[in-house]
Amino acid sequence: MMKTSVMLLFAGAALFSLGFWMGRERAASAFDEGRVFEIRTYTANEGKLDVLHARFRKHTLRLFEKHGMQNICY
Repeated sequence: MMKTSVMLLFAGAALFSLGFWMGRERAASAFDEGRVFEIRTYTANEGKLDVLHARFRKHTLRLFEKHGMQNICY
């Protein structure tokens, strides 16, 4: 149980780092334009991560864009 938690923690940190690295150039130009950035954290219940991903793909991303939010990385 402990090994799984540690592995998930490291996997999450690696994905966050990768996302940061991929989005940093876009973010750097956005800072020059005076934009505001928001970091959000979403937590899924056990066994519901696929449902959360589907909701983002099908609804949430479009809703954010409709209201002027540019999605940089997930």
